[in-house]
Amino acid sequence: MLKDGIKNSVWYVLAEGIKIYFSNIDKFFIYMLFPVFGQMIGITLAFSLSLGFADKIVAKTDNPLHALLLVLLLAIPGLLIFMKAFWDYMVAYISLNSMTEGAINTGKVYDIPSHKEVATRRAFQYVLFLLLVGVLTSIATSIFFIIPGFVLWIYFILIFQVFTFEPELSIPDIFKKSFVLIKGNWLRTFILLAVLIFFSIFIITEGFSVVFDYLNLTDKICALFNFISYQIPLDFTNKVLVYLKYPIITPDMISKWIFMSILSFIVCGLTLPIRSICWTLWYKSLKDKKFEANTRPKRTKRQSLRKEEE
Repeated sequence: MLKDGIKNSVWYVLAEGIKIYFSNIDKFFIYMLFPVFGQMIGITLAFSLSLGFADKIVAKTDNPLHALLLVLLLAIPGLLIFMKAFWDYMVAYISLNSMTEGAINTGKVYDIPSHKEVATRRAFQYVLFLLLVGVLTSIATSIFFIIPGFVLWIYFILIFQVFTFEPELSIPDIFKKSFVLIKGNWLRTFILLAVLIFFSIFIITEGFSVVFDYLNLTDKICALFNFISYQIPLDFTNKVLVYLKYPIITPDMISKWIFMSILSFIVCGLTLPIRSICWTLWYKSLKDKKFEANTRPKRTKRQSLRKEEE
């Protein structure tokens, strides 16, 4: 009984998740490189080509419509790279769950293409599933629903695991199954989420930031984004801030914010495997717990009274 309780604990899941992640860290790291950096390369290429040549195209083209079409054509290669990387990143939400199951059963991760097929062979259903997730996320993050939206988000946090391991379920049933699994375990699930975000995103991001500061690289890297930050009109905003007696916003502050946002995105993407591993372990733990509760024979009232008398 004590052993089962330990396996159903948040800390056991974290320990097992870390063990699986670091024993296969090379495979997980290589697998996430293109989905993460491909998105950045695609966006950078699209904007650099379209904005970099926009003035020259406009100067040499009499027709504004033709100029716009040429600018858009320049952005297409970057957008295609971004779309491919973004799709691979979404597929990773499913394939990493399958990899975790393989690591649990065999102790190692291999045959990655077969794990990808868990999502790609149900591509149409998965796209509909992602669209619904996107719509619900937009509603949940609006100012009117942010508190109830956060509560429901915890209840639905295992939907990607349910999609992976229970392919027979419809999309509404996937959300229902996640809700049933989390019911009665909301607080523990929230603790697991908080710990994962704190250590896999915040701590690592801040750690890299400290290293960059120590090596005097932060200012040099932030300077790369000055061409964006110095184009943003801040006069009116700063006048309002001065009137309200708040610190003003400077272009250097915006450049640093851009740098930290990109760094957080990279860290968040590359550490997706450890979060997926832990959520898969949590899904299996809660599912086993629910199954045991449903199959355990229930005592009658007379049996309970007799047990108390003994």
